[in-house]
Amino acid sequence: MIGRMSSSQFYLNSLDSILDAQTKLARTQTELASGKRILRPSDDPSASLKISEIQTELSKIETYQRNANSVSTELSLTEAAIASVENVVLRAKELAIRGNNAALSLSEKELISSEVMGLKEQLLSISGTKAPNGEYLFAGTRVDQPPYADINGSIEYQGDLLKRSVNLGPGVTIESRVIGNEVFGTNDNLFGVLDQLSTALTSAGGSQDLGQALDDLDQGLNTVLSARASVGLKINRVDDQLSLNETFNYTLQESLSGLEDLDYAEAITKLNLQMVALQAAQQTFTKAQGMSLFN
Repeated sequence: MIGRMSSSQFYLNSLDSILDAQTKLARTQTELASGKRILRPSDDPSASLKISEIQTELSKIETYQRNANSVSTELSLTEAAIASVENVVLRAKELAIRGNNAALSLSEKELISSEVMGLKEQLLSISGTKAPNGEYLFAGTRVDQPPYADINGSIEYQGDLLKRSVNLGPGVTIESRVIGNEVFGTNDNLFGVLDQLSTALTSAGGSQDLGQALDDLDQGLNTVLSARASVGLKINRVDDQLSLNETFNYTLQESLSGLEDLDYAEAITKLNLQMVALQAAQQTFTKAQGMSLFN
């Protein structure tokens, strides 16, 4: 027996066709507006899981890059400060050699001694170099106070010996700071050596003391040069890691794009077909409104 469809059923089916066509069209329009083929995890559960994993990795890389850029800035400031310390020591050596001359008068040696004390003040200023966030670079982890202070006429280290490590990548860490002692020396630090040099310049028979001061300056210079070389290696390492992170980021972005980006040509073709389907459904619905079982 042939089944029969009532006018109301035909009407409702036509209406359902319109609503279905409108839903599909709206979906395609949303895809085109967002540029994404996956709007909800349920659209493609497997791809959605991979997208989530990639986005997590991208977030980690963003953190790594932020850390690396911060460390790069700090190390550059540290390297510049150490270079200034090097210049101070070299100038002190020049003054020691000039002052080690018996033909100089006492007043001339006092002028040299005064410049040496000026170098000491300059050195103390350099030791207080800060990072962009206001932390002292040479104080270890005691970053809220100057690393060196005048204790009873002697400049002494006030920081600690701890070093901050920063994560730059998966399993990659680097010490971002340099301890003051690694630049300015330990017990017989450069401040004390400059005091010694200043005193030797104005003391009677200070030639022997000047020779010792020169030896101590040479040792101090070696310490400074070693610290500068170490920082230079760290800067190169950070630069390399920044490049590696950027390459990994690009690879992940490519993978993410392949999973979620919309094929615009395909979507536009689909949109045109859906618009045609909607128009056809609307025309059918219009006809259905004027029809009955008798016509």
